[in-house]
Parts: sequence; C-alpha cells; structure tokens
Amino acid sequence: MKKTKKGLLTKIIIVLLVFSFGIIQFYRPNKNIQKDPTSNDFLIAEKAPEHISNLFKNSCYNCHSNKTNYYWYDQINPAAWYVDDHITEAKKELNFSVWKNTDYRTKRVHLSNIITNINEEKMPIPSYTFMHPEAKLSKVEVEQIIEWIGSIEVK
Repeated sequence: MKKTKKGLLTKIIIVLLVFSFGIIQFYRPNKNIQKDPTSNDFLIAEKAPEHISNLFKNSCYNCHSNKTNYYWYDQINPAAWYVDDHITEAKKELNFSVWKNTDYRTKRVHLSNIITNINEEKMPIPSYTFMHPEAKLSKVEVEQIIEWIGSIEVK
C-alpha cells in the first residue's frame, strides 16, 4: 500500500514538473537582435582591423552589443531568462553598439576596463567560455587587442 501511494505521488510530481516546464515556455524574454551595425558601433567608429573585429565579435559582442547570436539552448526557458538577464546587465556596463554616442571620459574608462578584464581573464566570463570555448582569448589575442586599444585616439 505504501509503495502505491509513493509511486502515485512521484507520478503526480513528474506530471506537474513537465506541465510547469511547458507553461514557462510561453513567457519569452525579448531578443537582443539588431539587424546591421550602425556607425555608432565601436568597431566601426574606431576602424578596427578585421582580425580585431572578429575577436571582439566572437568574445564580447554577444553580451555587450545590440546583436546576440543565439544558440538553440538559448530558446528554452529558464535558460532563455538567464541569458536575457545576463545580456541586459552586460549592456548596462558596456554596450559597444552605442560607442560613438558615449562621452570621452566613459570611453577612456571602458577601454581601461577592457584591458584590465581581458588581462586578468575576467572577460569573457567563465560561464560564457564554458558554453562557448571558442570565445576564450589566447595570450596572443589579448596582446593584439591591448595593442590595438592603445592605438585608439578617443574623441
């Protein structure tokens, strides 16, 4: 008798979990999808060489711009909520898509922070490189970015 009640309770819990998982799929966060970069974009405004542009797009732009390349698992809640929250917070810190409209002092702070964060391997964040190992920057790539940032004349 006890096994039957326990089995029934387990089945009810499983059905409720599956039902809940299905229901939460109807609440979709906004997608961070800009069709084309504008002249306000960091890489365009600062005339980044192609290899530097590719490094930024691969390691930074999914979270720190108005254009995210979503993966299949980013479409499933609650992962989609986590990704949306992460992108929203990252863009509050630095949004490369609005670079040209950013004031001089803020640009200088951002450039300094980029150098510090990639040097200390704080960016891209470990949870991102865990899911996207190709986004991890090598020592050579970090040096290339730092050298290029040093050549930027902030206006």
